[in-house]
Amino acid sequence: MIQILSGQLFTMFLMLLVGFVVFRTHLTNHEGNKTLANILLLVANSAMLLDSLLSIEYKETILHGLLISILLGFLCHFAVILVSYPFLGKADRHPQIGIERYMTVFSNCGFMGIPLVYATFGPEAVLYLTGYLIPNNILTWSYGVPEITGKMSWRQVGKGLCSPNIICILIGLVCLLCRIPVELHVRRAVSYIGSMTTPMGMIVAGTALAETGLRGVLKRPRLFLVTALKLAAAPMATCLILILTRSVIPFGEDIFYGILIPSACPAATTGTMLALRYDKDYQYASQIFIVSTLLSLVSIPAMVSLIRMIAF
Repeated sequence: MIQILSGQLFTMFLMLLVGFVVFRTHLTNHEGNKTLANILLLVANSAMLLDSLLSIEYKETILHGLLISILLGFLCHFAVILVSYPFLGKADRHPQIGIERYMTVFSNCGFMGIPLVYATFGPEAVLYLTGYLIPNNILTWSYGVPEITGKMSWRQVGKGLCSPNIICILIGLVCLLCRIPVELHVRRAVSYIGSMTTPMGMIVAGTALAETGLRGVLKRPRLFLVTALKLAAAPMATCLILILTRSVIPFGEDIFYGILIPSACPAATTGTMLALRYDKDYQYASQIFIVSTLLSLVSIPAMVSLIRMIAF
């Protein structure tokens, strides 16, 4: 399992290098990357979520597992939010705390989590990872965007909850629960668009890395605090929630790792995309993403091995 995880992470790192080369060879620029980030965030990512739900064959056991994973997804996100507050401090002392909180709470669960879980545990675990993606996307637009913009209002939350991502989740859930068949060519188109998410996400991140570089990283010690919270504190908090919940509601390894692995993934690429979209410090968000991604090559296998010894 650890070899599969390490191999998949290395594959993603190679895709990130492609984005780096694309920018350095002037095939794109800042505005081009911003446009690509918007397409990825609002189109490809939405299609990936819809495709995940349309791919589920309706069965009572699978539906039961999906509902458990959705519940666990919300609980785990709330746990990480609570963990982040005492460590990161108050907004009046740290002007970039909104980006730091976002990058601590939200992981690269779609772009990296899906291929990692699929390669390690197979398609059924990916179905339960979808249960983690649903609260992840709901909270991205209701909690994450206000954190990044620094503007918290019900209008902003409502606007976020009307995003294409949330609409696609609702459509997918209606089709699943009501057993509404979707025409083959429509499903195929959705699947093709959704399949762009991981490679395009890594290319956008690599382009942002080439644009910002890692200069000044050592002068930002809080960057390493955020990275430690994301790669160590977040999966440990998630593990605690999983163990406690499993003592009340029994569930199998597929659900356990379908929730654990995405929580152990590095900081979300969407942090950089949202910072680009709302004209915030995308360079800082990109640096957090890059540092956490590089360190995750070691941390994810290590955390999974450690938690495997603790929980099983």
